[in-house]
Amino acid sequence: MTKKFFLQAGFWLTIFVINLAFSPRNDHSSNGLVFEIICLLVYAAAFYLNVLYLFPKYYERSNLKYILFSAALIFLIFFVIHAINRFMFWHPGRRHHDNWFQIFISFRQLLWLAFIYLIGTVYSIQHMLNQQISRNKKMMEEKLETELQLLKAQINPHFLFNALNNIYSLTYMKSEKAPDSVLKLSEMLRYVLEDCSSEKVPVRNEIAYMNNLIDFYKMKSPGKRKIQFTENIGNMDVRIAPMLFIPFIENSFKYSRIEEDKSGYILIHLQETAGKLYFTIKNSIFLERTILNGSRKGIANVQQRLEIIYPQKHKLTIGEEGNEYSVELEIDLT
Repeated sequence: MTKKFFLQAGFWLTIFVINLAFSPRNDHSSNGLVFEIICLLVYAAAFYLNVLYLFPKYYERSNLKYILFSAALIFLIFFVIHAINRFMFWHPGRRHHDNWFQIFISFRQLLWLAFIYLIGTVYSIQHMLNQQISRNKKMMEEKLETELQLLKAQINPHFLFNALNNIYSLTYMKSEKAPDSVLKLSEMLRYVLEDCSSEKVPVRNEIAYMNNLIDFYKMKSPGKRKIQFTENIGNMDVRIAPMLFIPFIENSFKYSRIEEDKSGYILIHLQETAGKLYFTIKNSIFLERTILNGSRKGIANVQQRLEIIYPQKHKLTIGEEGNEYSVELEIDLT
């Protein structure tokens, strides 16, 4: 508010000094000073009448009315200035060339009045556009926040659906690992329901969850399988959006069918370097049995969340070549 006051004070002082420099230099110098002060007050009245009343009331409703009222106001104020000018400076003995000089002065006042009024209009338009931009930005932020909350809300049922399917498989096979899987599930649920309610979590928590999830899936795989998860994180406290990598891990186990394919593999690597996080995952594709396509809601969810949380700060590449599926995700955390 103080900055705005000083800017406007500087603006009016500049207008006053310029007008005073071009005021008539004669024996009525004191009258000239008073006249320029009166003109400045009249300019200010026209400016603020435009900014505070005419523009807000008529501009958006009817441009024609605004133009007509503005023209009428400018000419009315001009005639007031002209009358004051004649009252202060005109006398019967004035020479003819002095009359022309007064006409020039009046014309100069009209130009100044129109110019300042135009500045008020431009200022008002800019203010209106700034308000619209601010409103649109706020609406977009609210929309994105709502969308993000909906996407995060989809994580829990999606996770539970996959976890319960895995537990069902273990119990169906009467595996001794079934009780351990239930215990592991409870630990994972605690993370999903408590930590994931935050906008971002420390990367160490996400890594712990990823390890639990991988162990959870390994319970279904008889014997040894080529499942590797390596990480190279310089700062374990760096915060990231939760559950971004999980759908890719779930897909790798789904399409590799590693519990059936002894030659299958899943290779996962997570690295943080210079404020950037790199996630890569590669898995074999099990070709001996047709796999029904899923809804792909998990991947679509991640893509939408990335666009909201890391706009223009991420790069996601998903590819399939031969019998290998790969995902590369780069996130700029700065």
